[in-house]
Amino acid sequence: MPATAQDIIDENAAIERALAREGIAARDEADRAGAAAEIDMIGPLENPDVEASYEGGGGETEWQLRLVQPIDLNGRRGALRDAARAEALAVDADIDRRRQLLVSDVRIAFVECAAATAELDIWQRYTAELTEAERVSSVRAEAGDTAVYDVRRVRVEQRSAQAQLARANGEQVAGCAALTSLTGIEEPQVELSAITQVDVAPAPNERPDILAQKQRVLAASQRVSAARRARLPQLAVGAGVRRVDDGTDTAYGPALSLGVSLPIWNGSGAAVRREQALLAARENELLIARRQAEAEVQAASARRSATREAAVTAAGARDDAGRLGTIAETAYQAGEIGVVELLDAYEAARDADLSVIALALEAALAAIEYDLTTGRTY
Repeated sequence: MPATAQDIIDENAAIERALAREGIAARDEADRAGAAAEIDMIGPLENPDVEASYEGGGGETEWQLRLVQPIDLNGRRGALRDAARAEALAVDADIDRRRQLLVSDVRIAFVECAAATAELDIWQRYTAELTEAERVSSVRAEAGDTAVYDVRRVRVEQRSAQAQLARANGEQVAGCAALTSLTGIEEPQVELSAITQVDVAPAPNERPDILAQKQRVLAASQRVSAARRARLPQLAVGAGVRRVDDGTDTAYGPALSLGVSLPIWNGSGAAVRREQALLAARENELLIARRQAEAEVQAASARRSATREAAVTAAGARDDAGRLGTIAETAYQAGEIGVVELLDAYEAARDADLSVIALALEAALAAIEYDLTTGRTY
């Protein structure tokens, strides 16, 4: 059933919807099919040759028709087939990494949508508080308990809050647009607490992109082996039929042949050097990738810990700031404080909430980045 605007989705549901969208699975299957076809293209034997020959002279003619089959005794085609298998495993790893990148994009869009929704909720609450403050100040001003200045001061702040509310509404729509694009869910509804519920799973043994490069190193080494074996002579066996006509009689018999290719003019030395150079390039790419991945994990781990600690600290301060508004409202209605103190309490609570959202979003993005750098699998 298609999701509706009233459905509240969680992170796993968003990931499932994104992975199930049209084209994702079909593209993966096409890549796998292409890699499997590469293996099947390199069979155990080369295609045979058909040879026909004719000899004539002295009233006698001879026809021969043979099927000549090269025999891969040196194992060159076997090495090429092993290289194709390694490339197929590398394609599988590429698909896994591509899925991880998609999942990371969905998780980022999910928490950004949650953060934008939470900020919109904060501005809505702040605007409602100012609306109530304007009502209270107007009643007090009419009763002569406070100056008209309080009413005008609250109205100014309220107009500014309404402008910020309009901006937050647009940011919420824009913040959830990426999630809509990735999942296909129109106007997705997310829990406001989703931004603080990002979990981190244990890291696998190795990232898929590193595994893909390892398989391509293996494939390159197999191609080096195939190039070396191509320098050896190749055997070809032929079998067919022989027809001899001497003018008075015609005789038929078998025609057998045995041939050996001699790599004299082209010993494939250049091919071996080329494959060795490609192998060296692949090995160094793998070395660089491992070093870079290690640095990424260390940086992401440090950033995740720091941002989480900052978010927790900000959340602790938010509780005190949140109580300021209630205390200030009671005091203002009793005439114990002025409108400036009331607005200051509202702003302190608002800023504390916005700070918590900003730091929680930063912590969530850091956790998602850490999962991506470690190669978390879904």
